[in-house]
Amino acid sequence: MRRSPGRVVLAVVFALFALNAWAQVALVPLGRTDDPPALTALQALVGAAGAAAAWGSWAGGRWAPAAAALYGLATAAMLAALGPLLDLDPEARGGLWGGAAGVLLFGLAAAWYLRRAVGGAGADVPRTPG
Repeated sequence: MRRSPGRVVLAVVFALFALNAWAQVALVPLGRTDDPPALTALQALVGAAGAAAAWGSWAGGRWAPAAAALYGLATAAMLAALGPLLDLDPEARGGLWGGAAGVLLFGLAAAWYLRRAVGGAGADVPRTPG
């Protein structure tokens, strides 16, 4: 299957997002951050989902739309949880919900595109007469 330019762009974007999340996780054992363990776990989930979405976008996996949607959901959940996890002041929480909504919309839009580009799970299943 030939890679469309859109799939290549999504693969690169998701790979960069995954790399960023894994870099945050890698800073913990190096003592470079004092993030709470729950935030580190959420970053690991975001990194795994981003890596899966990158690979699925690149390889044209039928599961790529689900990985893109999972990335959007996991990242939105992490952003929504930042306020309580980091005990942020109300004025510092202002953009978290907007950012969470934006990243969720990105993940869902990427999932929609990938479903059309690679034929998501269950799409175009041949039916036998009977």
